[in-house]
Amino acid sequence: MASLLYVFPHPDDESFGPAPVLARQVRAGHEVHLLTLTRGGATKQRHDYGYTVQQMGAVRLAEMGCVAEALGLTSLEVLDLPDGGLADLDPRLLEDAVAERVRRLQPDVLVTYAFHGNSHHADHLVAHAVVKRVFCAERERTAPARMPRRLALFTLIDPVENGPAHLRGSAPERIGCVERFAPEDRRAAEAALACYETYRSVVEAHDPLQQVADGVAFELFHERHPSVLTDLTEHLPV
Repeated sequence: MASLLYVFPHPDDESFGPAPVLARQVRAGHEVHLLTLTRGGATKQRHDYGYTVQQMGAVRLAEMGCVAEALGLTSLEVLDLPDGGLADLDPRLLEDAVAERVRRLQPDVLVTYAFHGNSHHADHLVAHAVVKRVFCAERERTAPARMPRRLALFTLIDPVENGPAHLRGSAPERIGCVERFAPEDRRAAEAALACYETYRSVVEAHDPLQQVADGVAFELFHERHPSVLTDLTEHLPV
């Protein structure tokens, strides 16, 4: 069995797309950890409820606890870095925060957004750059048995159809893995999405799981295989 660490900037990033695969990996017996960098309090959805940034962050933190249970996550950690402000931070602080979790959890597979962030959201782009730097640095400093063996980059596949105009994807030739899932995994993902009561209108309007109906796609950093992999834990580099 393998260990995977997903690193995303906001609550719901794990559920707007990759959640069925997290559920599948848990069901397969893998350790699945989630690190979320912010509490997502600055979202404009807070205005619908009259919440301050701090109040919305507290609500979304509670929603993430529900998500962890719905998906059966091995662990969940939510930091309280500034939502919408990751680009203004000293990147070394972000790298240190991610590296500390990588060293503690020792995942075989590290996962974050692809280079375009699937939406060009600034926090998504920062998360991609920070996690990639941590992956490369850990590969240099750590004994092979302890370092992450794969960096997987969650993405959609161009052309992105039937979704919001801001969504971005990767060219088909960049895709290194498409992990499909069973109906029970989709049900777990739907339960995770339902945890986000404050985002119910967004979920209903966009049905984010329709974008991954044929499987969840990942780029694989610095890896080439004869065919597209069907499991993020297969053929791990040494």
